[in-house]
Amino acid sequence: MFVDLNAAVSGFTIERLRAFCKIAESGSIVLAAKGDPTRQSQFSRQVKELEEFFGTKLIERAGKTIRLTDNGRKLALLTQAYFRSVEELRTSSTKEEVVRIGAGESIFRWLIMPRLAELQSLAGNVRLEFITKTTLQSVESVKAGHLDLAIVRKEAADDSLTSLPCGSLAYALVAPRKLLPGRTAAGFQLLQKIPFALLAGDGVLAKGVLALAAKMNVKLDVRVRAESFSLLVSAIENAELAAVIPIPAVAALSKERFASIETEELKSLTRELALVYSPQAAALRESTRRIAPRISSLFGA
Repeated sequence: MFVDLNAAVSGFTIERLRAFCKIAESGSIVLAAKGDPTRQSQFSRQVKELEEFFGTKLIERAGKTIRLTDNGRKLALLTQAYFRSVEELRTSSTKEEVVRIGAGESIFRWLIMPRLAELQSLAGNVRLEFITKTTLQSVESVKAGHLDLAIVRKEAADDSLTSLPCGSLAYALVAPRKLLPGRTAAGFQLLQKIPFALLAGDGVLAKGVLALAAKMNVKLDVRVRAESFSLLVSAIENAELAAVIPIPAVAALSKERFASIETEELKSLTRELALVYSPQAAALRESTRRIAPRISSLFGA
């Protein structure tokens, strides 16, 4: 589907396209209409009219939720970028621009925040908004136009997005010294005798740690599972637990209490990162085109 957005705007009211953006962002006509039956009916009719105009399906219904088709995603992306560009023009006299960046909690806390002052300097008058999302959520949000930029695992970026190098995030295995022989660092195999804390869910890092343990014939004694690295670090600080955490987080731990266990195998968990954005959306937003290479140079060096 070739989307001529100018034709769409002239052929349909702005309200139809705005309604479609609300539906795409909320993932539900009911949520977009805030439970108002009249607005639900109106939104459903407007989507149908847009589908007739473009000659293609834009959404697929799944119960009370909707899923954007490929063409629906393209329209949402272009429309979101269009409206944001118009809004930037309206507020250009105040020089206020906003760039929304998505990334995982660990990337924000241990990669971006320590260099936030430098990032702000590079961004100039642009206001930065940070939104915590998983890698897959970030990629989909960039494609749908909800995010301008995202920092994700390099392998998660596909050909539909522009991808710039953005450094890497490596991990270390830490354990309470009092539970290690001689109170010193030791090999990975000793973890089968030490209570362990692990990320919850079946994300890449959690699965990677379990796969590494299995490869080395280590049976982990998992006592705590936490949904974020911040909770994981807090858990090991308040209990006698070992864990795999981002290397930058190790510096905040007491060297008297914790040892960093050196093992070559942990290098396999290192995540190469990429800064991704939609080239179609960036074509409409000068701020995205300007800031993206600056962020890449800051973190990718």
